[in-house]
Amino acid sequence: MIEIKKYSNRRLYNTDTSSYITQEDIVELIKKGMKFKIYDADTKKDITSNILTQIVLDRENSGTNMIPEEFLKQIILFSERQQAADMFGFLNNVHNFAQSNNLFTQGFQNMLKLNPFDLQSYFNMNGANNKTKEPAPKDKQNNVEELLSQVEKLKTEIDQIKKKEKAS
Repeated sequence: MIEIKKYSNRRLYNTDTSSYITQEDIVELIKKGMKFKIYDADTKKDITSNILTQIVLDRENSGTNMIPEEFLKQIILFSERQQAADMFGFLNNVHNFAQSNNLFTQGFQNMLKLNPFDLQSYFNMNGANNKTKEPAPKDKQNNVEELLSQVEKLKTEIDQIKKKEKAS
């Protein structure tokens, strides 16, 4: 993991290469998939999130609207209502879903393949993640099994409705 120090003069120092870097260099690290942490040189506090947010804000100021206004308003509202943890938990789940379905690298073409009635292609029967073969935590496993049960029930109901329509 690359360690980057931010000094009080706002300069960023890559301890791996022993050189000063810019925000664009950080973007390049992200593009290359490299892992890094940014620390305040004085306090030793992890400020990675702050610097990444600053990069997003700088891009917003340059005319690249990366985040819709309504979404920003919702972030503020969640924060005011002391629900920021809920919202960021939801965003983390969306990110994990997008990451596991390669939406960031392959776009939405994989979403078109998603069949909501075929969850077993995404989760095997014991709730394990098909890509890593790691068992899911018990609460998630139970949730997946419950969802699969509900989907099967809905399939049965749809089949019954179709049979009634054909009979009429």
